[in-house]
Amino acid sequence: MKLKLDLHTHCLEATNYAEATVELVGQIVDVIKERGLDGIAITEHWNKDYGFKVKQVVENHFNSEVIIIPGREIDATMGEQVVELYLPNNAMFRFWVHPYHVTGSIDGFGEIQGIEIDNALHNWEIKKEEIRRIAEKYDLLLLSNSDAHYLEDVGRCYNEIELETLYSHAIPL
Repeated sequence: MKLKLDLHTHCLEATNYAEATVELVGQIVDVIKERGLDGIAITEHWNKDYGFKVKQVVENHFNSEVIIIPGREIDATMGEQVVELYLPNNAMFRFWVHPYHVTGSIDGFGEIQGIEIDNALHNWEIKKEEIRRIAEKYDLLLLSNSDAHYLEDVGRCYNEIELETLYSHAIPL
């Protein structure tokens, strides 16, 4: 079953670096539901712990009513960045986010399984054809995400995707 998932959000920054309390996570859950999403990935810059904390609160206090995928955004090469999503069974799905320097190659990124073609925070319309070529050449999933740094931006772009698709492309940790 395809789900609506925003796989690139910065909820810690969006909540002014507040702790993942039940009340705060409730606000995040409300935004996810208001946007008609099934879930989000929380991908703070260099910080994977916050996503795991939010996931735990959602499981313990909100009956897992939305999907939370922990992750983080890290530097790759030439000022570019990748997101790592930490999936069940010790698997990871990595994708190139806001690709500024599209060169026709993914050298320097390590193993990646996807690339953003749409990002609500950044516009690179003129690079989309090259992004499609890279995705086809390296068998990468094309993704659309919000890159939300404010809660009101969560879900501005999202993917309609099956979790099994992410799992099938993931690599073991």
